[in-house]
Amino acid sequence: MLACLPPKARASESLHHVRLVYFWPVQGFLLIPIVVAQEQGIYRRYGLDVSIVLPPDAQTTARMLATEQAEIGMEARTDVVFAAEVSLPLVSIANYDQHNSWCVVGRPGEPIDLRTLEGKKIGIFIDSWTAVMMHLLFEKSGVKDAENVQQIITQFEDLPLLLSGRLDLATNAASFAIAASIAQDGQMPSLACPNVTGVPDIPIWSFTATPHWLKLHGGDAKAWLAATREGLLWAMSHPTEAAALFSKIYPEVDSPLYDKAGWAAAVPYFGNGDTALSQTSQSWSELASEMHRIGLISKVRPLATYYTNDFLPR
Repeated sequence: MLACLPPKARASESLHHVRLVYFWPVQGFLLIPIVVAQEQGIYRRYGLDVSIVLPPDAQTTARMLATEQAEIGMEARTDVVFAAEVSLPLVSIANYDQHNSWCVVGRPGEPIDLRTLEGKKIGIFIDSWTAVMMHLLFEKSGVKDAENVQQIITQFEDLPLLLSGRLDLATNAASFAIAASIAQDGQMPSLACPNVTGVPDIPIWSFTATPHWLKLHGGDAKAWLAATREGLLWAMSHPTEAAALFSKIYPEVDSPLYDKAGWAAAVPYFGNGDTALSQTSQSWSELASEMHRIGLISKVRPLATYYTNDFLPR
């Protein structure tokens, strides 16, 4: 029967299918390395057929992995620490970025004074990274009572509300803030990033999986990371072409200008050929220790609970 199948069908049968579940319910330009590896046949070269799955909200990626709705996740590293707190089996197999791009955002040309946050309306998202960073931001900026700051939850994007004057400030990863501001009015927003806010300069996102899947499919995890690293390095070296490819595949999501500006702003946060996807005990220890210090988790678990480097390309 196999001999009767066309060559492409037989080749597809031999590929191992891996589903990546994103951290956001809409495709975004941070998926560019995965799209590059898909479209350039890099995953197929490593024996994989990779698809992208979208969660219903920003808090479901870990649960989708636990219930076998996907094999690999892309999510905030705070999700991994919170998962360990409730004994949800989840481990990081690579960092996506190498620096913290989470910033307080202001309108173009308007300086940000973190000493005057009380009484302000600030746009936030409901993801776990934002929740932790806001705790730290209030602490570092001297906010005595979080109730004195109006935190306005936004569904998908807070920059339009900021630029229209309906918010005093917003919070976002720098690349998304820059993309939205440039796409809307061609100007750079004001940004207060970790060097100003005082929050830790540590990676935001991880690629994650369950220990059970890794035990059974460690080879697929290694192949996926090796192929994804190739896609990431190519997209970093060819940012304009990579963004255009993403815009072509997902034309209904954002404008080509948005994707181009956002990806160009994201690239500096990924490290280089030596550090891409790497993760260290220091950054995981710092994240978990800060979360424990401000009372969000009961204790810091052994770091092997949070991450492993066993599947990274050597």
